[in-house]
Amino acid sequence: MNTRPRQEQLTRRLSLFLSGIVFVLLLVMSLAGSHSTTEIVIRIVVAFLVAMFLYRFLTRKDRRRAVLRKQPFPTAWEIILQQEVPFFQTLDESEKDRFREEVRIFLTEKRITGIKTSVDDTVRVLVAASAIIPIFGFPGWEWNQISEVLLYPTTFNEQYEIGRVGEHDVLGMVGTGAMNRMMILSKPELLQGFRAAQDRKNVGIHEFTHLLDKSDGAIDGVPSVGLPRSVVTPWLKLVHKEMGNIRSGHSDINPYGLKNDAEFFAVASEYFFENPEKMKRKHSELYAMLERVFHQNPQARVKKALGSMVNPEAGRLGRNSPCPCGSGKKYKHCCLAD
Repeated sequence: MNTRPRQEQLTRRLSLFLSGIVFVLLLVMSLAGSHSTTEIVIRIVVAFLVAMFLYRFLTRKDRRRAVLRKQPFPTAWEIILQQEVPFFQTLDESEKDRFREEVRIFLTEKRITGIKTSVDDTVRVLVAASAIIPIFGFPGWEWNQISEVLLYPTTFNEQYEIGRVGEHDVLGMVGTGAMNRMMILSKPELLQGFRAAQDRKNVGIHEFTHLLDKSDGAIDGVPSVGLPRSVVTPWLKLVHKEMGNIRSGHSDINPYGLKNDAEFFAVASEYFFENPEKMKRKHSELYAMLERVFHQNPQARVKKALGSMVNPEAGRLGRNSPCPCGSGKKYKHCCLAD
C-alpha cells in the first residue's frame, strides 16, 4: 500500500495549521496599539506573506513529489527495472507502481556522482533499487541519512582511495566524518550484484542495509527499526550461532559476515533478498527473523510469481519458461531444480 499521498496530505494540513497560528500571532503583535488604516493594511499583508512563505517552505518537498507523481515513468528506467532487478519482477502491479514512485523520488532528491567514471541510467536506477529493496516493507520511508552516492571505477581502500583493479578490497562503504551522509560503491560490483542474480552478493543492498542499521545511530548489526527490544537477545544468539556454523564450514553464508555482527547482518540480508527460497530452506530460523526485521517475505513473492507464470496450454508454469526469480536461466535449471 502506498502511504505517501496520505502522509503528504497530513503534512499539508499540519503546515496550514501552523502557518495559520503564525499569521494570527503576527497579526496580534503588529496591530497592538493605535495605527492608521494604511499601516494596518500593510501589517496584515506582511503577516499573510510571512505565513504563506512558511507554508510553502514546509510543503515544498510534498508539492514537488505531487508533480512527479503526475509525470509518466521514464521508459528507459522501466526497461532497466524489468531486465536488471529480479526483486522488481516478483512484485504485483500495485507494488510495482509503488517501487517506481520510490525510484523516481530517490533519483530526484539524491545525487549520484561518478568519480573518474561515467554514470548512466542503468547505474542510477540500480543505485535507487539498492536503496528501495531493504526498506520496501516500510512504506513512506525517508532516506534522510544520505544525500549523495559516489560511484568509483574500481574497488578502493579504507581511506576512500581508488587503486588499480584488484589492489584494494573495499566494494562499498557508508561514509563517516567528512564523508557523512555519503555512500561509496564500486560501479563494477554494483552492476555485478544485480546481474549475478542468485550469488547471494549485492554490494548495493549490502551498504543500504548498513544504512538502515544506522537509523538508530549505530551500525552494530541490531536494526532496531525492525526489531523490538524483546527480540534483540534472541537475534544476537542466532547471529552468533550462524557465525559458528560459518567458522566450522557448515554454512553457505558469506564468510565476510564473520568480521562482526554488522557485517553478518549485511551479508545475511544480501542472501535474504537475492535467493530467498534457498535461504528459507537452508536457514529457516534466520529467514524468519529477517522477515520480521524487513517486514517482507521475498520467498512468498517469488512463489506467487512462479504461480502466475502459467503456460496457457498446459495450465502450469512451463519447465522451459524463463525463471521469474530473474536469474536468466530456464525454470527447470533454476528454482525448479532447487
